[in-house]
Amino acid sequence: MSAALARLDDMELTALLDTADPHSTGVGGTTARVRVAGHQVFVKRMPLTDTDRRRTTANVFGLPPACHYGIGAVPSPGFGAWRELAVYETTTRWAVSGRFPGFPLLHHARVLPTTAPTDAPDVEKAVAYWGPAVRARIEALRTAPASLTLFLEHVPSTLHDWLRARVHGPDADAACALVGRQLTTLTAFLRTTGLVHFDAHFRNILTDGRRLYLTDHGLALSPEFALTPAERAFRAAHLSYDDAYTRAYLARWLVTEFHGRADRLARLRAYAKGTRPEGMPDGAAELVRRHAAVGAVMDAFESRLGQDATTAFPADEAAQWPSPGTGTPDSR
Repeated sequence: MSAALARLDDMELTALLDTADPHSTGVGGTTARVRVAGHQVFVKRMPLTDTDRRRTTANVFGLPPACHYGIGAVPSPGFGAWRELAVYETTTRWAVSGRFPGFPLLHHARVLPTTAPTDAPDVEKAVAYWGPAVRARIEALRTAPASLTLFLEHVPSTLHDWLRARVHGPDADAACALVGRQLTTLTAFLRTTGLVHFDAHFRNILTDGRRLYLTDHGLALSPEFALTPAERAFRAAHLSYDDAYTRAYLARWLVTEFHGRADRLARLRAYAKGTRPEGMPDGAAELVRRHAAVGAVMDAFESRLGQDATTAFPADEAAQWPSPGTGTPDSR
């Protein structure tokens, strides 16, 4: 696959992209699916601003570290295509070497002289929430003259869709067990590497029904980046973030799926105090019971963050409910 893509020149690659099936458009660019050598490939096209033309993982726009959060009141404008590429290169090495299989492979990357549409946030709202540094980044995204295009291994389902299709049926307990086990293994591995993903919700986790694959690294923070002192401190303070976020997301997702969103926080707090979750399969109830406390902590944190982008991650509070033991990932 990599060789087939590398043989195409820029015009041929652009023509191939013209045949792609569009998938989504967001702050970080566009995604699509395309067939290459008879196989489905997932494509992500990210705007490359004039400031970004020099390849670097530095925070070239001087954005505040809190822009790494994927849960603020205003979408983060992201930190640049080169950071995301660097993470995909790293995770692909981990997968190919057998160190950890839970990432889709990067087949190819190319800078193309075509723009990538972006759903950039409203400038004034973003400045009011994140601070003045985001203005230049958002304005540059809207006029980006080129794009960095990533060609990635296609994995058939998001975890959101896959789990929803099973959690109401006879396979619910097995599906919940797989998800609970593999999320724990995934975040434990991330912590050993020092990489913080910051956006591991269930549409950024893919699955083939056997394994979970973490993707979309646009907000990730790696110790291998060219970091400022403030970014180094922010990363160090968030090494447990992905674990707390994914466990909380799982508990909140299940409560929402079976009982709706309206009284979710009240339910999580009750479950954390010992009330047994009802109205859901046993496997789902066990996961909710196990993670309800950290779910309530993160739910409250997200609410505060929605009002104030400088809200600190409650690492000490989340640590009071540690993750259960990890399993060993299967080889790829």
